[in-house]
Amino acid sequence: MKIEKIITNVLLAQTNGIICIEPKINRPPIIAFAGTQNLKDLFVHDFNILPTFWPPENKKSRLGGRVHSGFATRTNYLINTVDEFITKHDNFILGGHSLGGSCAILCASKLVNINKTVEAVYTFGVPKIGTSKFRDYYKSQGLWNKTINYITENDFVVNLPFLYKSVGNTNILEFEEKNGFISHDLISYDTLVK
Repeated sequence: MKIEKIITNVLLAQTNGIICIEPKINRPPIIAFAGTQNLKDLFVHDFNILPTFWPPENKKSRLGGRVHSGFATRTNYLINTVDEFITKHDNFILGGHSLGGSCAILCASKLVNINKTVEAVYTFGVPKIGTSKFRDYYKSQGLWNKTINYITENDFVVNLPFLYKSVGNTNILEFEEKNGFISHDLISYDTLVK
């Protein structure tokens, strides 16, 4: 099974906000982040668009850039809940849908910053996340070409918030649906990823 399909299947089945999958002989460890699941996620994370510095441990050295504060807050919280998994493993594959895709991108940046290896980042319907300076930092970390953002043409979330820019490579999936909510739904992405 293709890794992107594994990630969408896992995200459809989980409710924690984050799930870690142990590595197998032919597959590295996976960390998958869920998208917006409730009103708290919507109001505390999605709508908190003020900029904050990322990665936070580099604030004094200024190595990094400004990102969406709500996404950064959620990412920090979720990473702390799986610290043992991160300490134990390396060479990660990260993924996420919507808000979770933003968390996957920020997590990748933080992992590389703490000398962990990231093999790939797969996002589905990820919103815009950071400033030009953060984009440059993400590229300097060697993550840009490892990041694939799957989007559909009518997914309105990928154009929000206007204050920030997208991070990583974009792969547009053909989808005839005009409804922006259906175009953004994880079930649609799961169906489209072959």
